[in-house]
Amino acid sequence: MRNALKKIVRQFLTRKYQFSLAVLLPLFLILFALGPLFITLSHVEKILPAAGQAPDFSSASAGRVLHALRIVMAVSAAAALAAGIALSYAILAPLRRFAEQSGVRAAGAVKHRAEPFDDFGILGRDFGLMMSSLNRHVSVLESLSGGVIAFDRDGRVTTINSSAERILGRHAAELLGMPLGDLCRTVVQCPEMERLIRAGLSHDRPFLSEEVAIIGPGGAKTVIGLTTSLLKDNGKTSGVVANFMDLSGIRLMHEDLQQRLRLSGLGMLAAGVAHEVRNPLGAIKGMAQLIQEDLPDNDPRKKYCRVIEQEAERLNSTVEGLLSLAHGPDTHVSCDLNALVLQARELASHALRSDRVEIVDERGDVPLITAERGRLVQALLNLFLNAFEAVPADGRVRFKTSYSAASANITIEIGNSGTPIPQEVQERMFEPFYTTKEKGTGLGLAIAHQIIAAQGGAITVTSTEQETVFRVTLPAGGMAQRA
Repeated sequence: MRNALKKIVRQFLTRKYQFSLAVLLPLFLILFALGPLFITLSHVEKILPAAGQAPDFSSASAGRVLHALRIVMAVSAAAALAAGIALSYAILAPLRRFAEQSGVRAAGAVKHRAEPFDDFGILGRDFGLMMSSLNRHVSVLESLSGGVIAFDRDGRVTTINSSAERILGRHAAELLGMPLGDLCRTVVQCPEMERLIRAGLSHDRPFLSEEVAIIGPGGAKTVIGLTTSLLKDNGKTSGVVANFMDLSGIRLMHEDLQQRLRLSGLGMLAAGVAHEVRNPLGAIKGMAQLIQEDLPDNDPRKKYCRVIEQEAERLNSTVEGLLSLAHGPDTHVSCDLNALVLQARELASHALRSDRVEIVDERGDVPLITAERGRLVQALLNLFLNAFEAVPADGRVRFKTSYSAASANITIEIGNSGTPIPQEVQERMFEPFYTTKEKGTGLGLAIAHQIIAAQGGAITVTSTEQETVFRVTLPAGGMAQRA
């Protein structure tokens, strides 16, 4: 008898959550429904005997009233019982399925083996584990640097993480429930994205990946790497997940690497060709000078010799610029960037074609840095030459230096007014031998890029109708004092 009682108590305790939801919930609804009716019936039973003494109120009428109230109570109790059972099942059934599909027991409750049909007995513990697991999954989803958007079988957005909000420039509340067509055509304006996702949904293709261009925040064009994978529910496709990442930074790194590789190969080529080119150039120039000495000033051949000498000098300058790509590391010394900027500006001043050009000096307080002084002046000289040659006769050239303590970087800006540079030219202007000038060599900006990169910095260009600006960023590490 004692063992049987212990077994009953143990069964009750292990199934307390089942008892709470499957028994106590219907019981609570029954009491909730019958309580007011029971109180009403008690008052009516007290009132009816007095009312039955009235001439127009018989005991049969009082009995019918009491009978009707008892029927209402019985119906209310049955309805409350049915509602309680249905509500318990509605709560327990999905939780049980979720527990079975999420593998929660395998993750955290294996050591508490449940008896057959005892799933509800450990519902409380399983539900806690499920919520903990769900929170971890949500945290992982939100911490991803790439965007994630889930679509249901009908192509409507069901899930979106914070990275996707950032890349698309929209809040989740705006996108949840949005059809795939509206998202791809009006939000990101990318028909390739719609085609890729619909291919996964309609053809059950488990994995697709492409690079596509979307319209991001502010109308800017952004290249993303888009990968789709199918969502499965009991073996059937229930939707698709689109993972995407902004490839702008990666593309910039790739382009910078390709630029460095081109410059490295060009430097090796220049070192091998230097002696073969410079020696004949020196001989040609020397012979032209000797021929001029024996010719009278009015002899037309003297003019031809001067042309030979000038062209030989120009070709020699091109070779020297090419050789600077293979130049070994110079001596690193403490440099005042403001002084170097002024020096480069003075050296390039001969390129100004008009004395009406406005020169705006916006140098700020910047720290001293350790760098290769000569090569840094050469890079800045090339940027000034580019600005002075491009500025119109009544235009403006602006140069500015600034320091950011937050990033520990020094920024040098050299800008000029004039015709904006087309985007396709901006993308290639740092390539060796690429030039749009009639007599340009295409080496000035390539050399500047190589020198700045060797100093651990970066150089970029932006061009608008108002101004074209070359922006040089250099690390300010190793500074000891303020300039």
